[in-house]
Amino acid sequence: MKKIGFGRLGLAFAGSFLGAGYVSGQELWQFFGCFGIKGMAGLFIAVFLLFIVGVMLLRLNRLTGYADTDRLVVSRNIPALRISVTVLETVYLFGMVVIMTAGVGALVNQLFALPQWIIALAFAIITAAVSLGGFSGMVNAFSVTVPVLAAVALGFGIICTVQNGVCLPEAGSTGTNPLLASWKIAAVTFACFNIFGSIPIVAPLGEHIRSDVHCIGGIALGSLILFLIAAGVLLSVGAYPAVTGAELPMLALASGISPYLGYVYALLLLLAMFGTALSSLVAFTNLLCLKSERLSKNRAPFVVLTSVLAFFGSLFGFGELIGVIYPVFGYLSSVFIVLLAIHYFKLRRKGRA
Repeated sequence: MKKIGFGRLGLAFAGSFLGAGYVSGQELWQFFGCFGIKGMAGLFIAVFLLFIVGVMLLRLNRLTGYADTDRLVVSRNIPALRISVTVLETVYLFGMVVIMTAGVGALVNQLFALPQWIIALAFAIITAAVSLGGFSGMVNAFSVTVPVLAAVALGFGIICTVQNGVCLPEAGSTGTNPLLASWKIAAVTFACFNIFGSIPIVAPLGEHIRSDVHCIGGIALGSLILFLIAAGVLLSVGAYPAVTGAELPMLALASGISPYLGYVYALLLLLAMFGTALSSLVAFTNLLCLKSERLSKNRAPFVVLTSVLAFFGSLFGFGELIGVIYPVFGYLSSVFIVLLAIHYFKLRRKGRA
């Protein structure tokens, strides 16, 4: 893979977070929108945490040469902790592939009444084919999809703001999800599960970055893109609070304005789901191939097998997973994010000494 500058790094960093929950408005509403103006403060804190830990993560990779999540997170050789990190990470990544595959099938079925299993199977095949390009294929895909996602989401936010002004519903200190007791907990939880899920996606890019300056600039750019997309989505949904009850609020909003806009936003969701499934599949296979030489030598068959299993898993349906899975992973992964930060600062102290 060629060296990447801050532009492509920023797009790859942002793309690793832009799943269906993020772009649809469901995830952002549960974690931030339902808290009103305090939720916007929570969004700023969450994105700032993504920036700080993103830089630490890439610097750790460049300092140690490690791409293994467990060795990046746990500095000392503590087998129980390292196994826990690997298990949690692989479950999370495979779960994302399954959820996105199910989501695409449900979305296309809802729009065009096509058989859900056929769409899910086609999506699994396409994702597997692109993922065989490894991290190079992932970065190239994000270079195309992320600018489109950002432009459309931000465009919706600008249009809704011009028409209705800045509209965020009034809210108290508690949200609609009992697992997210306050806007502060929601912000930290959001950052933790997103960071933990992105470690095997982002960390291997460290060795391909031209310099530390490009590292900081790229993560800053990616964080800015994430903030702008989130702000656009929240301003749009805030202007039309009736759509918050929909499973895909932004799709409901776009379809309510115009059926054609509904199709445009459906395409946007498909791009987001593809990006999440692709990055998760690449990271999942890379993570396990690092642990097994046998898998590494048979990477292509392993990718195909994983995609087949993800397809069969997707047949169980999309479900209301965001409100439960994401917060639970946020709480579990917060411990490992602290360990990662400790590892980074230990190396910095050692380097200064």
